[in-house]
Amino acid sequence: AGFESGEEFVVAIREGRKLGSDIVLGDRDVEVTLRRVTEGLAKTDLKVFLSPDSELEQTLQQLVPSNMQSKMTGSGDSKDSMSGDLSDEEFRKEFSSFVETMKTKDNVRKIMGQLQRVAPFLYDALVSERDAYMAAGLNGLNEIETIVAVV
Repeated sequence: AGFESGEEFVVAIREGRKLGSDIVLGDRDVEVTLRRVTEGLAKTDLKVFLSPDSELEQTLQQLVPSNMQSKMTGSGDSKDSMSGDLSDEEFRKEFSSFVETMKTKDNVRKIMGQLQRVAPFLYDALVSERDAYMAAGLNGLNEIETIVAVV
């Protein structure tokens, strides 16, 4: 099977416990992040953010394999399955491949840069503020000789 979301944290905690390490959960409380995202949405021009013509949307569309697009948007005719349509299993495999493509360093940088330009308040809530929170938390652990951080 493939990689499971959050698996790296489970492995890190398991291995840290084997070594008798202290485990520090360094991310900001999800309730705070969700509140900040809600506030960010109120300050975001949703027409621009969700526009099918936006730079962000165009980039995302370029990353979606063409044989997945009708299945993702629901634009295919469910009564008359065309030979090019994907089965659910094929869709899952293609979608997993798409997610891995999205996670490449260049694509993440491109998408995050566009998010920062189109929706700066959302970017701050989801990225900048959390980065600052985690960095401050790590800096506060200066009495510990060796630190392994999983982000």
